[in-house]
Amino acid sequence: MSAVAQAGSRPAGAMGLDYDAIVIGAGMSGLYQLIKLRELGLRTRVLEAGTGVGGTWYWNRYPGCRFDSESYSYGFSFDKELLKEWSWTEHFAPQPETERYLNLGADKYDLRRDIQFRARVKAARWNEKDRSWTVEL
Repeated sequence: MSAVAQAGSRPAGAMGLDYDAIVIGAGMSGLYQLIKLRELGLRTRVLEAGTGVGGTWYWNRYPGCRFDSESYSYGFSFDKELLKEWSWTEHFAPQPETERYLNLGADKYDLRRDIQFRARVKAARWNEKDRSWTVEL
C-alpha cells in the first residue's frame, strides 16, 4: 500500500492529506509529542508501523524484557493525576506492565484517533518551494 501525507504550510487545495506535524512512531516520545502538539492546536498525525502503541515496549516481548532504570522515571510526569492513578508493581517493570501503562495514557488522551497504525514510512522529502514535507508510506 502506498499513501502520502504532507506536513507544513502548503497552499490550499494541494493534493494529499495535510497536517501541521507528523510524528513517526507511537512510543513514549511519540505519544508525548502528540499530546503536546494537540495542546498547541496543531493538526497532527502519528505514523506507527505496528498495530499498537508502545514503541520498544510494543515490539520487544522477549522473556525477561524490562526496564534498565527505575520504572517511575518512565512515567508521564506532566500528568499528576495519571501518576497518582498508576502504581508500578516493581522498581524495574517488566515489558507487559510498561505496555499496559502506555496504553492507559493512550486511552486517557484518546490518542489512537490521531495514530495511523500499520504505517511504515518509506520516504520523507522536503519541498522548499511549498515549505512542506511529503511522507510516503
